[in-house]
Amino acid sequence: MKEMSPGTALRQVQQAQAGLKKARQLLTQARGGGLDPSAVLKVGWNALCQANRLLAEIPLSAADEAVMTRQLAAQRYATALLVRLRRLLRNEGPAADDLEDDELEDGSE
Repeated sequence: MKEMSPGTALRQVQQAQAGLKKARQLLTQARGGGLDPSAVLKVGWNALCQANRLLAEIPLSAADEAVMTRQLAAQRYATALLVRLRRLLRNEGPAADDLEDDELEDGSE
């Protein structure tokens, strides 16, 4: 297998983040109504799976400071998306969607 450079790794993280952003935009559109929640869940879940796959493929040899910092941001974004998908699944609706992109739930219920 060909060795990955830090530049290639950064592009891969950016690609993962772009997929998450598209899913997040679809989720925002779903709040306005007109979109099937199960379809939005499926698209969001697939985006999370793809992003995690892309991030997991980055080898340690390509993980410099910039790559790790960018990956942290992508992971936070993925977590925020997952929280919103869980709320959609629980039918809590858009009123419960008050977290900012960089805030995370504490996991307690």
